[in-house]
Amino acid sequence: MQNKGFTIVELLITLTIAALLLAIAAPAFSGWTNKQRLRTAGYDLLNDLQMARNEAVKRATRVTLNNGDGDWQSGWEIFVDNNENGNRDSGEPLLLSRPAYADALTISGTTAVSQHIGYVASGETRQPGGGLLMGTLTLCASHTDKALEVVISRGGRARLVSTSRSAASC
Repeated sequence: MQNKGFTIVELLITLTIAALLLAIAAPAFSGWTNKQRLRTAGYDLLNDLQMARNEAVKRATRVTLNNGDGDWQSGWEIFVDNNENGNRDSGEPLLLSRPAYADALTISGTTAVSQHIGYVASGETRQPGGGLLMGTLTLCASHTDKALEVVISRGGRARLVSTSRSAASC
């Protein structure tokens, strides 16, 4: 008589090997997930800055990206800043609202860009008083050695730079 299938011993050995491989791979997968969250947030921020710049040029008026309470990882808004004060007031159209990110992610900005970034009709970044605005937003995720910086030039162009956590002051 010929047996078809697996014996219980063969099945247990196979399950044990699979469990060991999964236990080895899980920490690496967690680190990969954190790097992907970091990258997604970096590209979201970069794309939103480009959107704000494009809207300012298109509408020929000031458009501001504001984090509301000084905490970028809590999300931000893009709006038409009619009175040019850097804050969204009643009657100012909301163009985009970005929700908060996971607790494992921190986003901080240099003093000039710690709360808001405003673009004028020429596509340049300006402070509410009219002075040039440039700075860096640093994105850090826990359990990864990488960090991202969104560098905003005086001309308003934003670019994404990959760096290490130690170099980025995370």
